[in-house]
This record gives sequence, structure tokens and C-alpha cells, in this order.
Amino acid sequence: MILKILKNESSFIDLLPLEWQEGIQSIWKKNKEHALIYVLEQDNEICAGGIVFSALTPEMEVYKEEARYWFLKGYLYIGYVWVPEDKRNKNYGSLWLKNLLLRDPKQHYWLTTEEQQLRYFYEKAGFTYVKTMKYQDLEEELFVY
Repeated sequence: MILKILKNESSFIDLLPLEWQEGIQSIWKKNKEHALIYVLEQDNEICAGGIVFSALTPEMEVYKEEARYWFLKGYLYIGYVWVPEDKRNKNYGSLWLKNLLLRDPKQHYWLTTEEQQLRYFYEKAGFTYVKTMKYQDLEEELFVY
């Protein structure tokens, strides 16, 4: 198992759900200089991955003040965490997060999720729930590490 930074973003982006692909493709050119895609690979196959952002993206517009706050504190944003369907329930998501956090133990991260059932997953990985942000019909939980 190896965690590495992808140079060819399409090999990760193509694994994502279609709506995520469309979201990333619309922002990638403008934001790729502030983002790294980390993947966990085994036998040259992606088992898990995600994108780490160091600056505000258009998708953060609804909570831009919150995003600015965390970026100014030196936190990096973790987004688009994904485990391919055939790799699920094998601990790859946890291993991906663990390896990412071990790369630089002094680095802090923040993330948001719309899926409340992921709260336990992130808390088990060492993240702390901060609050639920509400915007129109959207609710996202904010976590920090």
C-alpha cells in the first residue's frame, strides 16, 4: 500500500460519481495549482483517494467566510474523498486518511460532509466535529484535525 500524489488527475477523477466529476472538471483548471490529489494504491490500482486544497474554491462560496478562517489558520481542506465501490468495506478509506495525516503530523486539516453517517468515520480518524453549517436547503457538518 502506498500513498502518492497523482500527476494525471483523470485517473482519479474518472472513478468518481458523475456529479462529482462535473463539479471538479468545472473548477479544476482554475484551482489545480492549489490542490493535490492523493491516492492509496496497491498493485498500481487506486483503492482510495481524495483532493487536498490549500485555497478557496468556487464550491466553497456558500461558506467562504468559514473557509477563509480555516485557510488563514494554515489548515488544508480535504475534499472528494472516495473509495471505489469494489474496494469498500476493506478499510481503504481509513488507511488513506491515516497515511495522509502521517505525511506531515504537524499539518492541520478541515473538511465538510453532507452525509451525517460519515461523522463516525471522521471522528474515528481523529477529526473533531465543529458545527453544522446551514445554507438554504443544504446542511454540511464541519470537522477539523
